Amino acid sequence: MEQLTRDIRKTPLFRQLVPHEAAVGWPIPFRKPGKVYVTLAFFGMSAVPGQSGTQIFPPLSMVTVDWTTQRPVEYIDLRFRHPWPDDRVNGQVGVFPHQAVRHMSVDDYRRARADLMAMYDRLLASMIDGEQLPADWVEEFSQQLRILMEPGLEPYYRALSPSFFSRFLPDDRATDQGYRFGE
Repeated sequence: MEQLTRDIRKTPLFRQLVPHEAAVGWPIPFRKPGKVYVTLAFFGMSAVPGQSGTQIFPPLSMVTVDWTTQRPVEYIDLRFRHPWPDDRVNGQVGVFPHQAVRHMSVDDYRRARADLMAMYDRLLASMIDGEQLPADWVEEFSQQLRILMEPGLEPYYRALSPSFFSRFLPDDRATDQGYRFGE
């Protein structure tokens, strides 16, 4: 998965349609009959001179790839077509690093991200093989995703894939802490 997130930036599709400064978001795997796919959402970010942290903006676009072949099969400009309210297309939605990772060194964050990407690889392999993942593995994946997920982007991810995120990011935090649109 980590390789895919690097390689997608090298594709003509990305270079022509996605702003260069866009960041690659957390992968969204799904299955359609006989195939496994991964959607990568790209969100805006901007450093603010004189301030620590980076501003995060809503997802701009997304590309879906066939996981087995790594071939892009769909591109969507989320500024044009999006599953969230129109008033949520623009404007800052958060700052990175967010509270859950602010204490981490850059190296610690990179290791945690690499570990989560490796867990995505395992998840995708299980989807291809039809394997049921152990409950403790699912719990660990959920915990890692919860820590690394940017809170301001969470409602966007939930809108893009309600089933994936309801399974791996239980909704109690989203409801309790206002991580839904309009709250």
